[in-house]
Amino acid sequence: MRRFLLFCIIILGGWLGVSSEAIAAEERLIAVVMANSQQRYQNVHAAFVENSKSFCGDSCRIYVQSPNADVMSLRNSIRKAVALGAELIVTYGPSATLAAKAEAAPVPTLFADVYDPVGLGIVSAKTKTSRNMTGVRGDAPVQALFKYFTEAVKAQKLAVLYDFNSPEGNLQKTVLEESGKKKGVAVISLAVKKPKDHMSLLEALPADSDGVFLACSEHADSYLSRVIEFTSARQLPVITLRAGAAEMGAFMVLESSAVEQGEKLAEMAGQVLDGRKTDNMPMYKPHQVSFVINLKVAKEYGIQIPFQTLSVASRIVR
Repeated sequence: MRRFLLFCIIILGGWLGVSSEAIAAEERLIAVVMANSQQRYQNVHAAFVENSKSFCGDSCRIYVQSPNADVMSLRNSIRKAVALGAELIVTYGPSATLAAKAEAAPVPTLFADVYDPVGLGIVSAKTKTSRNMTGVRGDAPVQALFKYFTEAVKAQKLAVLYDFNSPEGNLQKTVLEESGKKKGVAVISLAVKKPKDHMSLLEALPADSDGVFLACSEHADSYLSRVIEFTSARQLPVITLRAGAAEMGAFMVLESSAVEQGEKLAEMAGQVLDGRKTDNMPMYKPHQVSFVINLKVAKEYGIQIPFQTLSVASRIVR
């Protein structure tokens, strides 16, 4: 029976474009799926690979797929991972993780760098796991970033630029709309349906906008620098959860650690390959969340940041 299954996998692997030698030679296969191969996901993955050496050694092969962020491409990648006989599937980001959940893969799945997996319906609010799935949440609390921003800028109107096709972008937009109602801040939601919409939506911003929240997205990260360039010319502060954005000119950024996520993901992967069930492994919440303030931007825009806000900053860009 085992030989028959291996034969079927080899035949299917040939159909999928993977050599029979590659399949037969590997004892343990970890299949990784990340949408668009974003730099952020690569950073998490690098930490995962480095920390997997302790339990994997030469006995594992890590096979990476980086399809487009559309649902069909991602689900096909999950199917391919199952067909190749992966013992573990690792997904980075919400789109790949939601694709794995939709496929209900029989293979244990671990995710990382996902904004609010409970809010996205990936894991249960009660158990913090899902069927055959758990992982490391990678988000920072957008409510906290909103609080810090309104402490520094007496904002009355905040624009939220979000990707209409992004699960996490839509969720962040909803959270900010609710936070705005509580604080008496008008939140203007701007839906980006195509990447080129970023600039046209910004050009149509009301003149009295006090800032822009740039939601996370797997579809349009290439526009980050252009958005910051546009807002900088108008001295419009940008806040976001996108890692590294403060160094690019954003005013305030709240970001989780890619290294911590990769380390914890490797630890969980070792336990799964040792036989532990994901049902007994609640989702991990990172402890290393950095609040970054770009003080150079604040000075250029004439923003006086309260001492209590500055005092909680993890890093300051000068």
